Amino acid sequence: MFPGGQMTSKQPIAFLSYVRSDDDHDSGRITELRQRLEGEVKIQTGEDFPIFQDRNDIKWGQVWKERIETTILDITFLIPIITPTYFRSEMCRKEFETFLIRESALGEDRLILPIYYVQAKQLEAGFPRGTDAIADVLKTRNWADWRQYRFDPLSAPEIKKAIAGMASTIGMAMDELHEVLRAATAKPVSEKISPLPPSPPSRPRIADYSPIVEAARGSKIEPARLEELRSRDYFAYTTRFDEIIVPTMLSEPSDTLKLQSSLVRRVGINQRSHNSIIKMAEDLLGAISDRSKIAITILIDNSGSMRGDKISTVATWISIVSNMLQKVEIPHEVLGFTTRAWKGGQSRELWLMDGKPESPGRLNDIRYLLYKEYGNSFQEGLPNFAIMLREGLLKENIDGEALLWARSRILKQTADRKIVLVISDGAPVDDSTLSENDPRILHEHLIATAQWIRDQANIELLGAGIGHDVSRYYGKASFALEEEGFGSQLLGTVVRAITRDDTLAARFDPPTSKPPKDKRRAKRPTKIDPLQ
Repeated sequence: MFPGGQMTSKQPIAFLSYVRSDDDHDSGRITELRQRLEGEVKIQTGEDFPIFQDRNDIKWGQVWKERIETTILDITFLIPIITPTYFRSEMCRKEFETFLIRESALGEDRLILPIYYVQAKQLEAGFPRGTDAIADVLKTRNWADWRQYRFDPLSAPEIKKAIAGMASTIGMAMDELHEVLRAATAKPVSEKISPLPPSPPSRPRIADYSPIVEAARGSKIEPARLEELRSRDYFAYTTRFDEIIVPTMLSEPSDTLKLQSSLVRRVGINQRSHNSIIKMAEDLLGAISDRSKIAITILIDNSGSMRGDKISTVATWISIVSNMLQKVEIPHEVLGFTTRAWKGGQSRELWLMDGKPESPGRLNDIRYLLYKEYGNSFQEGLPNFAIMLREGLLKENIDGEALLWARSRILKQTADRKIVLVISDGAPVDDSTLSENDPRILHEHLIATAQWIRDQANIELLGAGIGHDVSRYYGKASFALEEEGFGSQLLGTVVRAITRDDTLAARFDPPTSKPPKDKRRAKRPTKIDPLQ
C-alpha cells in the first residue's frame, strides 16, 4: 500500500476522478469513501488496491502525460464521482475521455466504474442524446447509485454493503484484466489449435436454418426462453455487448500514424517486387465491361492465430488489393471480425451473475471491424488497415455470425453480382462458448450458414484459407493459399472470383495440389515488430 494515495505501477491502480470542491463541500466525504473502498477491495482480494486521489491541485497534464506514456502493464481503473459539476470540469472530462481510449485499446468496458453521487440533469431520462458525449456513455454503464447514501454515515450497514458490492465488482474485473495482460503482452506461442469436431458433424438441417441469431437473455434471464432456444442449432446468450467499430477508434492518433507508416513501407516494398503481377491483375479486371455491376466484400478473420507474419502479410496485401480495385472502379468493402475480450468478456460475466445456466449458446462479445466501407476510398481505409498490425487486436473468432453480418451488408448493394470472399486460417474458435456448449456449435453453425447462403443463390461465396483448406466451410470454389507467395495467390483468387475464369488463376502461381497443412501441426508464428 502506498501512503497518501501516491501512484505505484506494481499492480492495477485506480484513479479517483472528482471535483475537489464537491469533496470540500461534503467535509471530505469523498476522500473517506475512497479510503474505505481501498480497504474493502484489499479484504476481499488480499491485494492492495491503491486509489490515486489528487488532493494537491496537481495539474492534469503533469500527471496524465506520465500515465499515458507508461506500458500496458499499468492497467488502471477510473472511478468518476458523478455530480453536476463533474460535467462542467474540463479536467474531469479529459480524464474520462482518456480512459475511454484505454478501454477500447484493451477491448474492455469495465475500466470506468462510475459512482452517481449527486443528481445530474445530464443523466435524466429526458436529457437529449448526443448533447453530452460523456453522459451518453454513462447511460450505457452500470453505476453505483450513491444519491440515497449521501447524508448517511459511511459506517452505516447499508453503506458498508454498498461499498462491499463495489469492491466485489472491482475484484472480478481485476481477475479478468490480469488475463488480458497475459494475453496482450505474451510472446507468440504456437498457433491456437482449431479443434475439429469430436465426431463427424451431422449434416446441418438447412430447412430449419434461420439467419436471425436469437439472444436468450433480454433485460433479465428467462429460463423458459433459454429452454426454447436450446432446441435450436444456434443462438447467443446475449448480443448486448457486441459492437461494430471503425478500427482507428481503438488506437490513439499518434499510434495509428506509426502503424500506418509501417504499413505504407510494407506496401511499397511489395508493390515494387510484384509490380508485373499487380499490373496484370489490374489489366484483367480493367478489361471487364460491366465492372460497376459487381460488388465484392472481403471478410477477414482477426483471430489470435493470425498473429505475427500472417496478419502483417494480410494487411499489406489487402491494402494492395483495395487500391487495385479502386483503380479499376470495382465497388468493394473490407470487413473484419474478432471478439472484444478473451474468456467471454461481459457476456460471460452476465452469464455468471445469472447462475451459469447450462448450454448458454454463444458466450462472448463480438467485435465487427469496418476497415473500408462501400463508398469510402482506399485512402480512407488505409489507416484502418494499419490497425491490423496493432498488438492486442486479435482475439477469438466466431465466424458464422460474422458471415451473416457480411451478407447483410452486401445485400444493401444494388450490384447484379455480389461476391463475399472470406480470408481465414481455419476453424472458428471461442474458448468461452466451446467450454459451455456442444464443442461443434461454432463449426456446425458456420457450415450451415455458408451452405444456406450458397442455397440462396444471390451471393457468390468463396474462401481463401491461409495454409489451410477452408472448402469444407466456403465451398469448392475456395483456395488454400500458402503463406509463402500469399500475395500473388490472393491476387489470383480475387481475379478468379470476379472474372469467373479459373484458368486465369494459374497465371498467379496458385497453390499446388499438395495437401494443405494440418492446423494441429501448425508452426510457431514469427513475431514481428510492426514499427520496424
